Amino acid sequence: MLLPRAPEEMFTGWLLGVYGKVVSPSAFVLVGDTPVARGAAPAGYVGEAAVLEATRLGLATCWIGGGFKKRKTTRLVELAPGERVYTVMALGRAPDDRSAELVARATATVRADRRVPLVEIAPSIETELWPAWALAGIELARLAPSARNRQPWRFRLEGDDVVVSYDGRETSYVSKRLDCGIAMLHFELAVRAAGCAGTWEMLSDPDVARWRVASVAT
Repeated sequence: MLLPRAPEEMFTGWLLGVYGKVVSPSAFVLVGDTPVARGAAPAGYVGEAAVLEATRLGLATCWIGGGFKKRKTTRLVELAPGERVYTVMALGRAPDDRSAELVARATATVRADRRVPLVEIAPSIETELWPAWALAGIELARLAPSARNRQPWRFRLEGDDVVVSYDGRETSYVSKRLDCGIAMLHFELAVRAAGCAGTWEMLSDPDVARWRVASVAT
């Protein structure tokens, strides 16, 4: 959901350790189904599509996992029964002078550009023969953003399909399933570009979804 005018009081102010202070004239509000097991991954998937499209249009945007006031934000949108607010994304024009942001990123304890090794994302990658399209998908999913840069998504082969799951336990801070939804979009964009058509099938914990292959271009 787009808020063309996002009141300043919906943001807590500072995103400590990563980007500095967020001031945004507009915002995307991610609304999805409750419970989390059903709504979080689709919310992340759609939200990242909005982020990528905004970026393509020359707008500045970023995910805000804990830097917004959930009760205040919920009052700004109309929720249907069984819906909830998952998170928000800032949207606007970036200032010409980004020196403060660069300093904040340089001194961050959690670096947004650090990526975990492929063998951690796909543990069987050293022992199984992964098709080229699947490797392309994992490579792009590896670049996906996540809360606190935790990168919880894990991929495994099951026959001709690829299953996405998350590591460890769920959190109350930002759902790991939401992070996985972001990675799912990255994965899909890459595999479709590599000639693999398919659809996502949602799964139960600790799995998130299955990329069910329909066809692969030869």
